[in-house]
Amino acid sequence: MGTERNIDLEASPLRDHILEWKNLSLCAPNSDKVILYPQSGSLRSGEVLAIMGPSGAGKTSFLDVLSQRVLSSDSDASITFDGQGFSMQDLGSYVAQEDTLHGFLTVKDNVRYSALLSLPHDTPTNVMDGMVKNTLRSLGLTDIRKNRIGTYFQRGVSGGQKRRVTIASSVVTQPRIFLCDEPTSGLDSMTGYQVACAICLYPMSCRSPGPYTTLDLNYSQDNLVPYFTKIGYPCPPHRNPADHVTGIINTDFDISAETGLPNHERIQQLAQAWIVNTSSLTSSGSESDERSSVVMTPISPGTTAGGFKTTFEPIRIRTKKSWGYRVVAELRKTWILTQRTALIIRRNYMLSGLRVFVYGTLWNGEGATSVLLATVWLHMGRTDDRVNDRISVQFFSIALLSGMSVSAVPLYLEERPVVMRERRNGLYGAGAYTIASTVVFIPYLFACSVIYSCISYWAIGLKLDGWAFWRFISYLFLGMQAAEAQLVWGSLRDSGWCATESKDRKRNYLKYFFFKTFAFSLLVQNDLEGETFTCATLPDGSCHCSVPSSLIPKGQCALTGGDILKSLDIPRFSPGSYVGALLAICVVYRLAFYVVLVFRK
Repeated sequence: MGTERNIDLEASPLRDHILEWKNLSLCAPNSDKVILYPQSGSLRSGEVLAIMGPSGAGKTSFLDVLSQRVLSSDSDASITFDGQGFSMQDLGSYVAQEDTLHGFLTVKDNVRYSALLSLPHDTPTNVMDGMVKNTLRSLGLTDIRKNRIGTYFQRGVSGGQKRRVTIASSVVTQPRIFLCDEPTSGLDSMTGYQVACAICLYPMSCRSPGPYTTLDLNYSQDNLVPYFTKIGYPCPPHRNPADHVTGIINTDFDISAETGLPNHERIQQLAQAWIVNTSSLTSSGSESDERSSVVMTPISPGTTAGGFKTTFEPIRIRTKKSWGYRVVAELRKTWILTQRTALIIRRNYMLSGLRVFVYGTLWNGEGATSVLLATVWLHMGRTDDRVNDRISVQFFSIALLSGMSVSAVPLYLEERPVVMRERRNGLYGAGAYTIASTVVFIPYLFACSVIYSCISYWAIGLKLDGWAFWRFISYLFLGMQAAEAQLVWGSLRDSGWCATESKDRKRNYLKYFFFKTFAFSLLVQNDLEGETFTCATLPDGSCHCSVPSSLIPKGQCALTGGDILKSLDIPRFSPGSYVGALLAICVVYRLAFYVVLVFRK
C-alpha cells in the first residue's frame, strides 16, 4: 500500500530528527570501476544540504543511493532516521533530474492529485486546497495554474515551469525528507534563485513554532574562500567562489597550466587536504560549531525571501492508524487514480477519439469499422454459400476490435515515468494503480462494443434474436477486456491464426489459453446455434452442402448450425464456461501486471 504523509492538525509539533548515512558507495555493475567513493554525513531537522560539483562528479549517484533507489556497493553502508533503519519511500520524496508529469493535466491538476494521493483522506478540503494554493504561489505557478503541461503533440508550459511543477508536486506531499536533483536546471538565474529560496524555506516550515531559515549566503566568503586559500587555491577577485571551487575539482578539462598539477594529482591533493582538515576539526571538538555556522540564517515567518512568501504549512506527526483506516485510505486512492485516468482519457483526443471512430462512430455520413463490415456483408441470407461470410464477420469483429486495444499503449507509455516517480515516493501502491487502470476502461470499452454492434449487427443480418444481440455485445466486450489485459502484460503475440486455418491448426490452437479462441467460439456459436441454412440443389436434383449435413438423411436440403460448428472443430460447450475462461484471462494477466509493479518499482 502507499504511505500517507505524516500530517495531523491536532498533533504536537515535530521534535528534532536526524538523518545519518555512512559509507554510501557505488560501483559499476560487474566491474571494479568506482562511481561513488564512500560518503558519510548527517542532517538535522530544518537543515538544507547543497551538493555541488561538476558534471559527472557523482551527485546523482549519491542521491540515488541516499534515496534507496540504488543499493550501496558497500555491505557496511547504512542510512538511519533517528538511529533506526527506515524506508525512504515512507518518509521521503525525491525529485529526479527528469520532469515526469501528466501532459494532459493542468499545472494545478498535477499538484492537486499529488496532494490527494499523499495526504490523509480525512484532511479537511479547505486545508487541502489551501496547501495546493500556497504551494503554487510559493513556486511562482499561480498565473499558469490552468495551463496544461503539454505533450509531444500539444504545446504546454515551458521547461523551466515544468521543473517548478515537478518540485511543487513533491513539496505538496509534505515529506519529512526532501531530495532534489538539480532543482534549478533549465531555469534562468533569477527564477533559479527564487526556487532555491523556496526550497530552503520549506524544511523549517516543518518546525512549529520557530523561525524559517535559508542557506547562509555569507558562508562562501567566511569559510570557503579562506579554506581554499590556505591549501593553495585562492579565489580570484570578483569571481564566484562556488564557480571557482567547481572549476578546480573539474577533471573534464586540463587546467594544469593554471594549477601547476595534473588533474589526477590535483584531485588527490584536494582529497588529502580535506581529510586532514576534517580530522583537525574532530580532534578539536569544533565540528559541531563549524557545521552550525554553515547551515542557515534565520528570517521571520511570513516575510519574503527571493520573491516568495513563507506560506508552507507545518508538518505534524500523526498517530498510527488502524487497519480499517488504512484500507479506507487505499480505496480512496484507487478512486482518485480512477478519476485522474478518466480525466486524461477525456482530454487525450488521440486515444479516445480515434478509438471510438474506428470502432464505429459515424463521421461525415460515413462509418468506420462497423459501417465497413456492414457494407461488405450487407443483408446476408441464410444459405449455405454465405456460411463462410458469417464466420468471417465473427472473426473480423473480434480481431479488429481487440487489435485496436493497441491504442491504449501510448497511455501506459506516457504514464509509466509518472507512475514510477509517484510509487517510488510512496504516494500509492501497486494494487491501487492496477485496479484503477482496469476499472477506468470498463465503461469505455462497453460503449465501444455497443456502438459497433448497433451499427453492424442488424445491417449484416446476423441471428435475428434480441438476446443473441446482447450476447454478441457482451462477448465482444469481454474479448476487448482480455485483449487489453494481455496487451498490457506484453503477450499479445497470437495474431497468427484466422478463420480459414486448417482443421489441424484449429485443433492445436484450442489447446492454448488465448482470448481469441474463446471469444471467436462464443461469437460463432451465438450466431449459428439453432439456425438452419439452405443448401444448393444440383441440376440432377441432388442436394449439395459445403459440410456434412445431418438434415439430408431426413429429407431436408439444408444443414444446421451444429453441423457447421462440428466442421470447424468447435465442440459443443456451455457459454458460461468460455465466458469464465475469458474472465480468468483478464484476472490472470492483471494479477501478473500487479506482480510486475510490486517487484519492479
